[in-house]
Amino acid sequence: MYSIEECSIEECLQILNKMKMMCNEDDDIEVFDKALYKVRMEGDMSAIEKLYTALDDETEGPSSAMMDILESIIDISERCNQLEEGIYIFLSNGYKIIKNATDWFEMFNRLLLYTRRLHEYYIFAIKRLDKKNLEILLDTLDDIEKKNNVDYLKESIDLIREKIKSIE
Repeated sequence: MYSIEECSIEECLQILNKMKMMCNEDDDIEVFDKALYKVRMEGDMSAIEKLYTALDDETEGPSSAMMDILESIIDISERCNQLEEGIYIFLSNGYKIIKNATDWFEMFNRLLLYTRRLHEYYIFAIKRLDKKNLEILLDTLDDIEKKNNVDYLKESIDLIREKIKSIE
């Protein structure tokens, strides 16, 4: 069994990756949550690149666990006063993330679109993306727009598109 209090951040990240599917006999959502909480509270920006690897669309665990990972990425970035960088790290790995976690990549973008105070950081992060990841992001925004008939989301997506036109 795991004693999370004694685990390093790296060990907690390994636990998250090992248990992300929640399909093995020794997978425990409470241990997963404690490991994630420790990473969220004590991890630095380097944890973000490892956190996104714990996302998976096929998890058998509660979807709230995956949502907590997304929120942890924002929380770590905020705690480290590097919101733009945290968002950029996630988005710049879009091509890796969509292999196993397309839904969670979309959900992260949806989270940013719904959170007005993050729009500026989101836009600056998007402007730094390479062509491949920008294309993935724009396709994701198209999917979000098609699936949702919510004025606020449409307005946010239009704002993002307008602000990033110069880099397309």
